[in-house]
Amino acid sequence: MKFLPISLPCTALCFCLGLLVGNPGALAQDLSKVAVMDYNAVMKDYHKAKESKDKIEKMATDYRKEGDGRNASVKAIRETAEALQKDLSDPAISDKLKKEKEAQLKSKVEEFQIKQQEFLAWNNTVSKIMQDQTQRETTALLAEVEKAVQQVCKNKYSMVFSKNQSGGGPVVPGLMTFSDGIDDITPQVLAILNKDAAAPAAKKEEKK
Repeated sequence: MKFLPISLPCTALCFCLGLLVGNPGALAQDLSKVAVMDYNAVMKDYHKAKESKDKIEKMATDYRKEGDGRNASVKAIRETAEALQKDLSDPAISDKLKKEKEAQLKSKVEEFQIKQQEFLAWNNTVSKIMQDQTQRETTALLAEVEKAVQQVCKNKYSMVFSKNQSGGGPVVPGLMTFSDGIDDITPQVLAILNKDAAAPAAKKEEKK
């Protein structure tokens, strides 16, 4: 049995279905070995997928806050340099003060360039960290979904297709736009994936 979320080419799918249609006598029997799964629903309602999403979003928020602080620091240095440049444009400035301002400006420009490069390097590093973490989380989730699919389909289904979904979050391209008469194993897969989910806390009785 193989779960096919998005990888099977359309021509291959048409060929498979064509074989079934070409042999009407075997159609019902063959379709009994085929199932579909709503991949979007699984990733939406699987408790670990929700936890993974929350984790990634928290990481992104934390990095965003740190990035805002770093960017504000760079901006402050730039504004100081701009103020010094404005002071130097004053025709009434004395030669002594002008030399002091020029030295300060040179120092600030150098500091700005260093801090800006550090910020860009940090930003690139964070982007790579987020991409790697997202990939690890996704790979782990897919492995668990595949394991659950294998468990549901053992000795029952030979092939599982992903239903074509739209709306309600990121769309995962599917292979099926119509699946009447084909078993949908989404509930069974979710039941296996969520069997170890923590039970929701009981509501406290309202005080009279």
